[in-house]
Amino acid sequence: MAISSSSATFTRFFVPELEVGDFWSFVDEKLRAGAFAEPDDSQIEAAGFASWEDFFDSSFAYGSYRKAEYVAFNFRLDQKKVPSVVLKQFVRQSVQKYRDEHEGKWPSRSEKQEIQENMQEYLLSRAFPQPCSSEVVWAPARNLMMLGTSSTKMMEAFLEFFERQFQIYPVPLYHAQWAANMLALTPAQKDTLGSIVSLKSPTALSDGRFLGSEFLTWVWYYIECLGGSIQAGDKIAEVHMGERMTLVLPNDGKERVVCTTQANFLHEARTALRQGKVVDEVQLLIIIGENEYILTLDSSLWAVKALKTPKQLPDYGSEDPDGRFLEKMYFLEEVSAAMDALYMRFLTERLTPGWQSDTLVELQKWIDEGGSAPETGKSPAAIA
Repeated sequence: MAISSSSATFTRFFVPELEVGDFWSFVDEKLRAGAFAEPDDSQIEAAGFASWEDFFDSSFAYGSYRKAEYVAFNFRLDQKKVPSVVLKQFVRQSVQKYRDEHEGKWPSRSEKQEIQENMQEYLLSRAFPQPCSSEVVWAPARNLMMLGTSSTKMMEAFLEFFERQFQIYPVPLYHAQWAANMLALTPAQKDTLGSIVSLKSPTALSDGRFLGSEFLTWVWYYIECLGGSIQAGDKIAEVHMGERMTLVLPNDGKERVVCTTQANFLHEARTALRQGKVVDEVQLLIIIGENEYILTLDSSLWAVKALKTPKQLPDYGSEDPDGRFLEKMYFLEEVSAAMDALYMRFLTERLTPGWQSDTLVELQKWIDEGGSAPETGKSPAAIA
């Protein structure tokens, strides 16, 4: 699902500020140098940049990638693939042919490996490339980039190509990186964050998922006990639980409890909490003024999944060709501000000594008592 779709899924990256004389000339040069070119018959894979409006067009006519303060384009990846069932059938036929020519003798292990490799190469030479693409939006004023996929393979292909072309290294905005790069943490809060999740570790994403689980659990508590209202800039966002929640055992994603909107939805989820499971994925409803947003976050806090924004106007006309795009960006900026505010509210509690002595006590009481509000009537921040 693309960023511009009615149900958008995208991953977020922090892009360091560039030290270039003319940003737009730099972008123009790099995009054109990395523009997608059709592969020849010998290529198994081809990658490149293409137009936002049409990923089959890589000309970037009239600087079409520039949309107000945003850079918008597609990353296209074409790959030749041979279905395993097809390869298996052709290898079987080749082995039978070998036996016919060698009086029924089976090929040796090395000979069979050679047959398989030759057949793979032969079938790839006859295959058509399968194109796919992911939308990319770069907001340099916010040092933010959004990539319209949550596929690990597609992300890796994009990052490898983008980094090679631009010599820029986007930082994935999962739990701790989101906090460190996008939120106004104090030096003391940053020190505490670094003590619980080492950003220098190559396994920081998986090691720190507990922080995302804590956040998602805290959001549930915040909605039930504290009303779910959050100040996001000059607006008030109302946060509500959606229709789906997934819980897992810590460090074991195999045993999963999926709770949906039934009569015992939250009761079932809270029972799973009491049994030692942790929140791994939550659907949220965020209301800001007249705008309603539905989205799903998992404990990595990296991808925004199935984001439904308010219905867009059907047509902006030729006089405003980028109007639809800019309206979509307005919605994404609005809901992102609410998410930032909510995460920052959580971190002001999580990164203080009162988290262990006060907030966790209230959270445990809430779990045990079936969702009743704290007896003090105060928020965890006030209690801390």
